[in-house]
Amino acid sequence: MAPKKYNTKKIRTFLLFLGVACIIWVLTKFSKEYTATITGNIEYTGLPENSVLNEENADELSFEVTANGFKFLQYQLNTPQIRIPLGSYTLTENDNVILESRDLNRLITTELGNDVSISNLSLSQLVVSLDRVASRKIPVVAKMNLTFREGFRTVGGPLITPDSVMIFAPGDVLSEIDSIATSELALTDVHESVGMNLKLDVPENSKYRVEPAEVDLQLKVTEYTQKTVSVPIEVINVPSGTTLKIIPKTLTISFDVAMEKFNDISATDFTMICDFAQKNAEENFMLVEMTKQPEAIFNVEFSEKKIDYLIFK
Repeated sequence: MAPKKYNTKKIRTFLLFLGVACIIWVLTKFSKEYTATITGNIEYTGLPENSVLNEENADELSFEVTANGFKFLQYQLNTPQIRIPLGSYTLTENDNVILESRDLNRLITTELGNDVSISNLSLSQLVVSLDRVASRKIPVVAKMNLTFREGFRTVGGPLITPDSVMIFAPGDVLSEIDSIATSELALTDVHESVGMNLKLDVPENSKYRVEPAEVDLQLKVTEYTQKTVSVPIEVINVPSGTTLKIIPKTLTISFDVAMEKFNDISATDFTMICDFAQKNAEENFMLVEMTKQPEAIFNVEFSEKKIDYLIFK
């Protein structure tokens, strides 16, 4: 039995008309007007100087919208944002901004467009509470999570500019904040100096703000190497007429130093002390202490911790 042949031209024509019919149906359906309740997010802008938002303020507003189906599709994809410019309204004696329903209706219409109708707001009046703020200067602390390439590390700490910022907050909040951290700087395989702008870590909807909102961070990174020096031991508080022999007379000190500082450091930059007054008379030894060392060296180690001694009278 021969296979049945299909008329592909008729199938294509059918599919074309079906597609056109679907498009016409969608256009007809979405062109009609509907009424439904939607919810928009409130965004407060233009805060009056020396004021912050009270955390109890409303953050959303519901209302009925009459619009075509395309508008409702847009609202489903993107929640409407209702921007409220607080600086455009009069502040009451109680540090409140009051918006009547007509104000809210006008702001919503501005955001959604004049081709929609707004009604039945969930709030007949929006009272925005503000807190008066005080200000002071607080230090900035760098929040860093760095992994260095082997043999590399920082030279000193991070240089932050500015190193302090102004914080504005209600008095009870201001008294609890001693410093402000940067956003985290996380880097791996660090082997060269770092410089970048970092935003300050201020939580969303916090009851305080800082100025400026970001700082410049510079971090000098250099390669380190190990160096050793031989340093003589000095004994103090030896009684008059007592002659000591200490073993050993010098200590080998090893440390890590920046390559660029390698030739600048010598044994004379260190002082090693043994205090005879603190000796262990039973076992004839003294503990050694480093009382002077150069800056910017790391991983300092001594060849000996105890120094033996002999007394000659």
